[in-house]
Amino acid sequence: MLRSLSGLLYVALIVSSALHSDLSFILVVFVFSSLALYEFQKLINHRSPVPFLLFGLIVYQFYNLKLHPNLHLSLLGLSIATNLLLTYLLLAHKNITLQPLQKTTVTLFYMVSSAYFIIATSSLESSIANGISLSMYLLIWVNNSFAYLFGKRWGKTPLFIKVSPKKSWEGFLGGAAMCLLISFALIPYHPNYPSWTFPFLAIVIALAATVGDLVQSKFKRQAAVKDSGSLIPGHGGFYDRMDSVIYTAPFIFLLLMLIRYVS
Repeated sequence: MLRSLSGLLYVALIVSSALHSDLSFILVVFVFSSLALYEFQKLINHRSPVPFLLFGLIVYQFYNLKLHPNLHLSLLGLSIATNLLLTYLLLAHKNITLQPLQKTTVTLFYMVSSAYFIIATSSLESSIANGISLSMYLLIWVNNSFAYLFGKRWGKTPLFIKVSPKKSWEGFLGGAAMCLLISFALIPYHPNYPSWTFPFLAIVIALAATVGDLVQSKFKRQAAVKDSGSLIPGHGGFYDRMDSVIYTAPFIFLLLMLIRYVS
């Protein structure tokens, strides 16, 4: 019961802030991401105020339309490159090296810049307020929720047993199928994109959200902890709640930017 209530409150804050205004959405995501960043730094034993200051400065510049386009594109490239490197280390069953330089790099370009691109999706065109951001969140929530439900009911074949023993192929496929199904309902709300855009993004999200969750599980396994924090009753911490969207957002931003460019 407590898990459901805290989860609904988290969703309600994201949705209501996005529908209210750009500023309220940016502030809510900034606060949630900063809490996730705090938990992540604690998880990898890297205590530094610099990532928080840089995150605040980048978001401030973005909101005031002063962020230089070259910096924006550089952050996108570095974020995607870092996420792909983490994916390689995950799939290759290699430990994530966490020396001081690596800690700084992964904090800035996995956590800070990826969280920035959650906020940056608010700048993408939609027929409703923050429609791209809400669509991304919705598809991630649908994928993760139904992956859990399908896995709990029918899960028999482990997906990635060394990192997350409870995840199953049945859960992954069930979550992906529901994510794809829901994506068709989003097409009328985004008339400026080709009709295939959101079904395509649903497939990308099903993959990326799952990998993002597994990457976070790898960090937790290396740190020998069950949850990244305890701020959200029944869910652990904010990093536990945001792992999928943090990993996924840069890929979604890049794909939508490319689709709009060529269409």
